[in-house]
Amino acid sequence: MKFKFVFLETKAPSWVNEARSEYQKKISPFVPLELRTLKSPSAERDERAIKRTKEGRLLLKEFEPKDLVILFDEKGKLARSSEEFSEKLNRVIQSAKSQAVFCIGGAYGFSDEVLARADERWSLSPLTLNHWLAQLAALEQIYRGLTILRGIPYHNR
Repeated sequence: MKFKFVFLETKAPSWVNEARSEYQKKISPFVPLELRTLKSPSAERDERAIKRTKEGRLLLKEFEPKDLVILFDEKGKLARSSEEFSEKLNRVIQSAKSQAVFCIGGAYGFSDEVLARADERWSLSPLTLNHWLAQLAALEQIYRGLTILRGIPYHNR
């Protein structure tokens, strides 16, 4: 299985790019990981629906019909622990799919079309996280989940 992580943004600061690269290096020995940054289209604050639609079109182009699509979404299912998150990750790995695509949407969430295409919706936190923190939290939990599955001493329990 291959993992693809897709996110929308304008321009990330260097510390975010460095952290993403670091997690990509950590995750890649477990499963190939492609990080894909999509430039979020500009729109005025009062044009939320238009922005969601434009972003949705960009995201939908990233999905193959056979992909398992997982959205990190505030309305998704929240894992109660990193162990529970690792179990969800294990179900993804054990699926018959060749690629799992993890997505973090734009500031106004996902379009209805993207929500309809998603196989699963996971929440990272009941708190609102900015996009950079959400990306890094998701990558860290994916790494943590993989180490738990492999019995590698990273997660302290």
